[in-house]
Amino acid sequence: MHRAQLAMLTSFFALALMFPLVAPYVALASEILIFALLAMSYDLVLGYGGMLSFGHAAFFGIGAYTTGILLIRVFPSVPVALLGAVCVSSLAAAFVGYASIRRHGIYFTMVTLAFAQMFYFIAFKWTGLTGGDDGLQGVPRPNIGPIDLHPEINLYYFILALVIVSMFVIVRVVHSPMGTALQALRENRNRAMSVGYNVDKFKLVAFVISGCFAGLAGGLYALLLNMVPLGSLHWTTSGEVVVMNITGGMATLFGPVIGAVSIILLRDTISNYTDAWSLFMGLIFMIAVFGFRDGIAGFFQKKIIPRASEILRRAFPRKR
Repeated sequence: MHRAQLAMLTSFFALALMFPLVAPYVALASEILIFALLAMSYDLVLGYGGMLSFGHAAFFGIGAYTTGILLIRVFPSVPVALLGAVCVSSLAAAFVGYASIRRHGIYFTMVTLAFAQMFYFIAFKWTGLTGGDDGLQGVPRPNIGPIDLHPEINLYYFILALVIVSMFVIVRVVHSPMGTALQALRENRNRAMSVGYNVDKFKLVAFVISGCFAGLAGGLYALLLNMVPLGSLHWTTSGEVVVMNITGGMATLFGPVIGAVSIILLRDTISNYTDAWSLFMGLIFMIAVFGFRDGIAGFFQKKIIPRASEILRRAFPRKR
């Protein structure tokens, strides 16, 4: 792990500890953490693997439904439910990935979208299991030993602990040989194949890892809402995650986190004043795309930080 990313992770942890104190309400802070994890997991596929998937809502929704069904009908244990969400989402990602990674470009995108809509249709029709259009209602939030998750602040710090651990794992994956191989095949697939990389294997592994953490985010979302909305499986959820990655900055890991924070805070703020909040969100997204080609994180990395460093260097020159 690079020192810069370690410093960013430490800064994120410090800011996240205080975030519930300044957020409009604690549940919003928890929602931001969940979508930050989802966006960061998606960065493995889009930013580092160069695969534009519109199917990640499937893994997010599958994780949410698995958690809810296990808690309601099988065993009221949060660790068991979240583990089940991770396992089922990983299996779904392996299935979808195996069927789609051999396609390239728009064909890959359309195949992943088709699978996501298939899962959405199944959840919509299987009302006895999923609740259909009403969603899965009454998801409990049982205690974890002495930890009571009913207070929103307790749930927030529980989510934060899981998000921090997940971030460490994702950062390690990116800086592993597999992460290097992913970036190589993103830049030039044919050259990566010519030096001996099994391109499809690396893409599938990255897809499954991303689906695993997307499922964990979905499970946490079910705990937060005490229900699972059918919309968690809809393709628009995938679209929101794409917007978060592009706005924050792809292939930076922490850019999608910034994108998630920005998008959800803006959406919550604007929706308090107008029902046409999606129009304003679209305008803001267009401004971000045209004004920040590398995302917010890339803008700061290439423009702000070098200028600040230059100012500090001139203000405090090194003594020889």
